[in-house]
Amino acid sequence: MSDRLSVHVIPDGPLKISGANSAQYGGERLQIEGDLYFCRCGESSNAPFCDGSHNKVGFKGTSESPPQDEIRVWEGQTIRTFFNKKTCMHVFYCKPLKALRERELAGDASAAAEIMKVISTCPSGALSYEMKTEEATPAIASGPVCIDVIEGGEIRVQVDFDINVPMQERQATNRATLCRCGLSKNKPWCDGRHKAKRDFR
Repeated sequence: MSDRLSVHVIPDGPLKISGANSAQYGGERLQIEGDLYFCRCGESSNAPFCDGSHNKVGFKGTSESPPQDEIRVWEGQTIRTFFNKKTCMHVFYCKPLKALRERELAGDASAAAEIMKVISTCPSGALSYEMKTEEATPAIASGPVCIDVIEGGEIRVQVDFDINVPMQERQATNRATLCRCGLSKNKPWCDGRHKAKRDFR
């Protein structure tokens, strides 16, 4: 049996996560005993876990008109970056990239490593990169926990994982943000719409 994290999107139901060796909710560690079932409809009275409310509210677990892939490519001297807007959940950890890209284009040899570091903090995996030289690409470390459930927000996957729905183009394989408020237009991925849901936990 594989130890790799597995995310199973149950149609019109919760997320089933198997193989997580660590998880937290609102910064507090969760006790893991087998598989985890996280609410996707945003109506559970036992957040972040599923309590069957999706059946009562008629939750639809897919989006009728998901956004189209839009890959933006930036060309540096030694590094190329990719941004998939469809995957982004808009937490703006990427703000330093503008200045770092200017430094890299100006010949700053240290800027590429800093760009890679910023990209590794992108929780959704919307940002990725590849080196344009033969220089070895450093490994990106995983987060402190496999699953980080943000109170009032998304589920963050922070380790290599498998999922039973197609990944987005150029999406990192060890980063993802999954919707649990039920409002995303790009289910099962988070698009930040939980910010508009009052009293969401």
